[in-house]
Amino acid sequence: METKQSGKFITILLGALLAVAVAYTLYANSEHNQIQAALETEKAELKTQLDELIVNYDAKIAENTALTTKLEAARADIISYKDSLTKEKKTSYRKIRWYRSRVNALKAKNKELFAQVDSLTKLNVELNGVIVEAKGTIAAQASQNAQLTSENEVLAGKVAIGEILSIDDLVAEGVKRSSKGALKATNRYKKADAFRAVFNINKNDLTPSGAKKVYVTIKDAEGNIVASKGSIDVNGAAVSYSGATEVNYENAETEVTVLTDVDSKSLSEGTYTVSVILDGRAVGNTTVVLKNSFLGIF
Repeated sequence: METKQSGKFITILLGALLAVAVAYTLYANSEHNQIQAALETEKAELKTQLDELIVNYDAKIAENTALTTKLEAARADIISYKDSLTKEKKTSYRKIRWYRSRVNALKAKNKELFAQVDSLTKLNVELNGVIVEAKGTIAAQASQNAQLTSENEVLAGKVAIGEILSIDDLVAEGVKRSSKGALKATNRYKKADAFRAVFNINKNDLTPSGAKKVYVTIKDAEGNIVASKGSIDVNGAAVSYSGATEVNYENAETEVTVLTDVDSKSLSEGTYTVSVILDGRAVGNTTVVLKNSFLGIF
């Protein structure tokens, strides 16, 4: 009798344990499904954030700034992470946490790059104003010299960057040397031993500092080069120059003097055009009028 009761008790106990196991299994499955659903939701949110980053990068790349290459590389990284996340079949907390850290890193990089792009865009707007002013200056100089007009028109088409140097206060004159070597201005062609050109290179923080080669061309009334020392390339054309000097430019207003020796016997009465070439570009010109000596004596 006791054996039957004992067997019956064991059967009931096993049934109870089985019921508990089944209930736990159902609970565990339900809990697992909820966790997986939450992970899938976060995975979808991460993909959405990556898509938004891609759209933002597309907009910045379309602005076509100097940072386009960096932006394209960053966009490629985002697409790579998105593709990897999409292909991830088994979503786990560890994987989601890793992708979340990647997305946060990408957002930080996004913020930094976009700040640089915005700063560059603002600078470009300011430079456009400088370009407009430069074009106005070029147009004013066009009437003074036909050849410089052509060169300045080429320059106007290339004024697309902000590092172009410009000059102001260009003054040129004929000078003669005393027996002690002192220089004195003269407007008599028979007395002139040299031409002196003085001007200021304007301050430009965007231009790389360092040595800058400055050339001066002097032309007579017929357009002939006076005291040619050689030729240089200016916008793809060989241009003869009369004098040259080297200036150490440190992004500040810099005064420059170029003294060009000439043979007074090669000069004649008339108007001479003195032009300045800086960094391979014609940047300004002026004229010097040399007269005959008084009564052919002085």
